[in-house]
This record gives sequence, C-alpha cells and structure tokens, in this order.
Amino acid sequence: MRDWLIGYIEHAFAGVTLGDGTTLYEAAFQSDYGFDQRELALSENAERIDWRRVPFDDLYSRNDAIFFMNSYGKRFYSPAIMRAVLTAGMRDGLMYEAFIFDLAGFVHAKKQEDIPFTTLYDTNQRAAFVRFCKFAAFNAPREFGRDDPLKILKRIRELEPAPNGRRTKR
Repeated sequence: MRDWLIGYIEHAFAGVTLGDGTTLYEAAFQSDYGFDQRELALSENAERIDWRRVPFDDLYSRNDAIFFMNSYGKRFYSPAIMRAVLTAGMRDGLMYEAFIFDLAGFVHAKKQEDIPFTTLYDTNQRAAFVRFCKFAAFNAPREFGRDDPLKILKRIRELEPAPNGRRTKR
C-alpha cells in the first residue's frame, strides 16, 4: 500500500519544480527569526528541480518551515514531505503534525492569501492529498492520528472541482 501511494504521489507531482517558491532553507531561516545565516547559505544550493531529491533529514530537521513557505514552496515540498513520511515514518512526529496542520488551513485559504489550494493543485495532485489523508486515517499506525486527516478530506470534498487535466508544473 505504501509503495503504491508513493508511486501515485510521484506520478501526480512529476515535473513540479520550485519556480518562485520559498526554499525549505529560506523558510527555516524565517522560522528562526533570521538568526541562522547558515540556512540562507544552504538555500543558494537548494534543490529546485526535482522534489524527490530533497533529503529526508533536511525535511525532518526543519519541521516548522512549511508555515513560512509561499504557495509554490508548498506545492514543491508537500509531495516530498508525504513521501518522506511514507518512506521513513513519523520519527518524532513534528514534521507530520506541522504538515497536516498547515494543510488543513491551506485547503480553506482565501484567494487574497497567496495562491489558493483550489488554483495551485490539479485534479491528480488533489487526489494524491486525498489518498495520503485516507492512508493516514485508515491504514497507518495509530501515531498518525485519524481526526485531522479526516477533516482535511472533508474540506477537499467541499472545494470546487479542479479543471481536469490541468497541470501545474511551474
């Protein structure tokens, strides 16, 4: 089940690049109130083309960076985070909890708040989030928790449909 879901996520987000997105390291710099200049240095060489090459350890050690990313950053790093959780597990749980918390809010973001979820993700990408949340709610170990993924599923179902076949590769 995990391998199938990882493959689904990889297919849905194939070709998605960072573009004008906030890098993981820039977001970590902001979350640290700009005190750690090393994060800015890491940002210069950050992966921007293939989210599958983002190191898991970098994601797990910057668990609150998701809160400081713009929409393009979230689009690039969300599949990397889902893949990391499915591959490497929860670890201390902080990255997964931050991701789920941010996703729950982002699904209902208003248009004036950067680019909304409904515009940013195509049908296949939304389906990847749905499948990840279903896995977290029904097939994952209890440590994943069930309530928050189910709330996200409900919110996604309430959204206007994404245009079929629309790809967002920028």
